Amino acid sequence: MPQHEITQEELVKEFFLRNPNRSIQHPEVVDWLVTEYRRRTGKVFRDPDRQIRKLSQEGFLIKEGKGVYRYDPDFIENRELEDFTPF
Repeated sequence: MPQHEITQEELVKEFFLRNPNRSIQHPEVVDWLVTEYRRRTGKVFRDPDRQIRKLSQEGFLIKEGKGVYRYDPDFIENRELEDFTPF
């Protein structure tokens, strides 16, 4: 049975899940993603910035400032409480 190849989004999430509640500068994230993606897949991670921005826009990551992101497990768990209902 073929092994599941990790997606770029899954790898970004993995990085932040391993580093909860830590403000992380953009270069540290990108360096790890590019290296780890190549190691695991043999492919180039073309646009890590796009995946990081996407997860920030979706509420998975908190953008603390220019190029600084943080994953807060409590923020994610409580996100549904903050969303507006259809009413």
